[in-house]
Amino acid sequence: MKTFKGKIILKDGVTEGYVSVCGGKITYVGQDKPEGEIVGTEGFIAPGFIDIHCHSSMKNNAEDDPGEMADFHLSHGVTTMLMTFYRDIPHDRLMHALEKLKRAAAVKKNIYGAHLEGPYLNTSLGYGKGEKLIPDQNIYGEYIKTGMVKQWTSAPETEGIERFIEKISASNIVPAIGHSRASYEQVKAAYDKGAKIVTHIFDATGTYAPPVYEGTKEMGFDEACMLMDGMYCEVICDGEWIHVKKEKLALLIKTVGIDHVVAITDMSCAGEKDDGRDVCIRDGELHGTKLTMDKVAVNLYKAGYGAEKVFKMTSLNPAMAIGAYDRGEIAAGKKADLILTDESLKFNKVLSTSWERS
Repeated sequence: MKTFKGKIILKDGVTEGYVSVCGGKITYVGQDKPEGEIVGTEGFIAPGFIDIHCHSSMKNNAEDDPGEMADFHLSHGVTTMLMTFYRDIPHDRLMHALEKLKRAAAVKKNIYGAHLEGPYLNTSLGYGKGEKLIPDQNIYGEYIKTGMVKQWTSAPETEGIERFIEKISASNIVPAIGHSRASYEQVKAAYDKGAKIVTHIFDATGTYAPPVYEGTKEMGFDEACMLMDGMYCEVICDGEWIHVKKEKLALLIKTVGIDHVVAITDMSCAGEKDDGRDVCIRDGELHGTKLTMDKVAVNLYKAGYGAEKVFKMTSLNPAMAIGAYDRGEIAAGKKADLILTDESLKFNKVLSTSWERS
């Protein structure tokens, strides 16, 4: 058993105390000193980051080298992640990538699975646009059979999408919706069939129709999603607040509640020069970010959110969104994925992981 002493970020606040880990699990959290060796810490003991929407490291896309990508993000405190594949990857290449991911996940234990962002998206929204596709079970069934897909984003206005959402939900894949101009009715239909996550809300979304009268505004996709009880909303939190304005994030939290906001990186900058900016611009278009989750945490903290709220958005909420109920917070019985930050939430190091030998 190993015990850490310090300031502990819990889901409802920060407390001074002890965290004991053994056999990959957290066995004790409290203020009474346990027996045995105690490791003192400075700063905050926090749950490992969980990123459910990430396409790359600085060197490789998920399609190319998921192992290197997993190591890169672990070095930034990410102890659970979904490798995200965009709609522009052809079928044969995606099948090959998912098999490669399966092999990598057997070794790199912070790989939880894959998030497929498409291909059934609105062709007018998002980088690269893409071609209009209708779900074909003969094709998407092959992705399901790999066992690697944990989250899948589609646009509710796509023909046949309700049946698709039913099918993937029955296969224990969390349906997400995004890259969409869906009406309120289409969003509600997707929600009723099992849609649980909004993919980067306020980004690559739009109002489905012009206003009926000048000076009015129709219900847009984002507003419709915010009305669905229990929907988890991904948010890209770059330091320049380009993807989502700070005021929009505040509105989202006020509307859906802090427990349903999921901070993501949407990192998609493989091969790009690190110019110190969080955002990635290609051909004059916004194309994801250079973010890592430790940067996201600092961005949120600088925006005025307390430590427990930051780690809800970067650890607990993403875990709940994808049904990984055994992690994401510091509590007895949860996975022993712990990191250390300084007082400004700047990542220091990984303290323990649930897969290391005890």
